[in-house]
Amino acid sequence: MTKFLKSKDFLWGVALFAIFTLSFSYIFDSKIDLNGDNCYYFANATSLAKGDGYADMFGKPTTNFPPGYPLLMAPLRMVTDSIVAQKILNGVFLFVGVMLLFSTIVRAGFKRSLAFLACSAVLVTPHLLEFTTMMMSEASCFCCLSLIFWLFQSITRKEEQCSVWRMPRFYLLLALIVFAYYIRTQAIAIIAGFLIGFLFMRRYTLSAAVVGAFAIGYLPWMLRNSLLGLNQSRYTSQIDFTNLFSTAKMLIVQAMPESVIPFVPVDYEQPAGVALWIYAIALLAIILYGFWNMGKLRWPLFFYLCGTIGIISLFNVPSQYRYLTTATPFLTMGVFVGLYKLGELAAAKYLKSKFPAWILLLLFVPVAAQDDNGNKHTMGDLHAQAKVEFPAQFSNFFSMGKMLAKHDANAIVCSRKPELLYATSGMRGVHYLESEDTGVMLQGMLDKKVDYVLFEQLGFGSTYRYLLPCLQKHPDIFKVVAQLRNPETFLFAFDKKKAEEWLKANK
Repeated sequence: MTKFLKSKDFLWGVALFAIFTLSFSYIFDSKIDLNGDNCYYFANATSLAKGDGYADMFGKPTTNFPPGYPLLMAPLRMVTDSIVAQKILNGVFLFVGVMLLFSTIVRAGFKRSLAFLACSAVLVTPHLLEFTTMMMSEASCFCCLSLIFWLFQSITRKEEQCSVWRMPRFYLLLALIVFAYYIRTQAIAIIAGFLIGFLFMRRYTLSAAVVGAFAIGYLPWMLRNSLLGLNQSRYTSQIDFTNLFSTAKMLIVQAMPESVIPFVPVDYEQPAGVALWIYAIALLAIILYGFWNMGKLRWPLFFYLCGTIGIISLFNVPSQYRYLTTATPFLTMGVFVGLYKLGELAAAKYLKSKFPAWILLLLFVPVAAQDDNGNKHTMGDLHAQAKVEFPAQFSNFFSMGKMLAKHDANAIVCSRKPELLYATSGMRGVHYLESEDTGVMLQGMLDKKVDYVLFEQLGFGSTYRYLLPCLQKHPDIFKVVAQLRNPETFLFAFDKKKAEEWLKANK
């Protein structure tokens, strides 16, 4: 231990931790993100922490999201319901993943200064930091992938002394490849990376081991879903081959240049110009050249990238840079390694000298600079967003949920954003049916055993089109029990008996 504390790696680690602490605290947003996905993860983790299995807020088994990230959240969820704590856990995943990436670059034969620069760049990448502070699965998936690549290097270094089949770390590698898929479905690309990578390395038995490990690892999840009569994955309905090539082009020409350091502002609504095409192709070539110089890791990295682009391109939902976030640290590594090797070649040929890695500090200049139009996604943007309070309508919405939790914690609330209400107050909730027939609305609330209805002004048109007319038409069924002003937010008690009587009378 004493030897490690005095080693160079420890000092580099301290430096990276300092950068991580500054960047993560600078952009850290203690507020819950208003997208629903992070709330569903929280609900799933809560169910696991309670011992109710992988289920939603009502204890109903679900396959809405892969179970890996909620499983990682569950231990912390057992001791606290703090969302901030879960976000800090994401920061831990990010830093551990970066340290593993640092070691991976050094093990590939590169200087620690180059590894430090590449990892520092990862730690100031806005898109990755954005999702890390959201209570989303990107950071934990990145950490898992970093550990997989690190273990692969460890195995190949020991292979001359011992067969891989006798190495416990090889079986850990296979288990983590499967677990990465359980964290994020798109991480199936890592399976493709090692499966095809081993084939190119002529390690056919290892390719077979990857297939076998995935089959064995996925079988329990498949059987569980089959026995419960659930769909295997919600993502299968989003597969669309018609946009395969256009999405792949968007990822390579727009999303990758925007995400990878140095990145440029990109307007996804406009077709890519010639300059962006040239930049994107050059960037991709540098990344691939960097991968090529990563020794035996080159093939898994290359096919992981191909698999990632292929998987994302199958989705029929707009993604922009979002789904590329988990791969961004490895692309950044490719950029730094590729430029360093090109610099070495040029310096040796034309200057007859060595290429200093610190020249690559110039890559950080575009990160700090703001573009002329002010539309580049920067750390400053994330910092400003973290300091902004919730809009009044959301504050009222959350306050109403917390108020109700003190008086009737077991009630079921009907609202526009039930997942947000659950994550912030613990109140279980359902969405109202979107129908202009108030009878259908009432029956839906009865079927879902609604106790209260929360009328908010979050800005969603369905509230005014469907819910408001129902409330106005049946003042005897919905009684105001709480109200907050600026803007007006109402909590209504739902009279089930009167609702049933009205439905019977109006059949």
